[in-house]
Amino acid sequence: MKTPIEYIKEAWAIYTKKENFVFFAKIMAVLVILSTTIGFVSNYFYPVDYIKNIDYSDYIRVGGYVLISIMAFLLSIWSDSTTYMAIFNMGVDEKTIFRLGYKNMWRLFLIFLVNGLIIFVGLILLVIPAIIFGIWYSFSVYLVLDKNMGIRESLKVSKQMVKGKFWKVLGWNIVFGLVGFLASILLVLIPYAGPLIISFIAPLFILPSVLLYRDLSIND
Repeated sequence: MKTPIEYIKEAWAIYTKKENFVFFAKIMAVLVILSTTIGFVSNYFYPVDYIKNIDYSDYIRVGGYVLISIMAFLLSIWSDSTTYMAIFNMGVDEKTIFRLGYKNMWRLFLIFLVNGLIIFVGLILLVIPAIIFGIWYSFSVYLVLDKNMGIRESLKVSKQMVKGKFWKVLGWNIVFGLVGFLASILLVLIPYAGPLIISFIAPLFILPSVLLYRDLSIND
């Protein structure tokens, strides 16, 4: 295992490599445009005041709101899945990445849901079990998408990967999270463009954890 700063530097080097940057730029541009468009449509037809005072007797407008909400939800899952598949398949043509994102979106949603429920149970027990579960199963998403594992197997293997390295994995993830958080805070200060830039460079925030996952996979 490298230091967290070494992983961050390596992620930066990979992301800023010309061919990789262009590859990610093409994919993220499509995802950002789609998400921005559906967000604009939703806010235009269904502003916050409408949501606070929904008239359920207006079936047509309520139906439109439900439809847009479902579309936004599906787009969010597909965007996340496509972003992960782009990271795991750098160099593959963009159309294939979008297809892989669509093909794996429900598997991603399912592992997100399972992890969320496990962490929720940990929170009910106390905060510490939630942290333990979160670290144990932190690589399950990558295993599902990268290794095509089933949900149960990915949870088991992720826990095995962390075994004996729990505190390091926890510490590394804290550093990754803090760096990503600080970078997002700085970027969000840019008027109008800040949130779009954050979405556009999403792969850069994920890469350090993926590099850690790959090192642990090799050494496991």
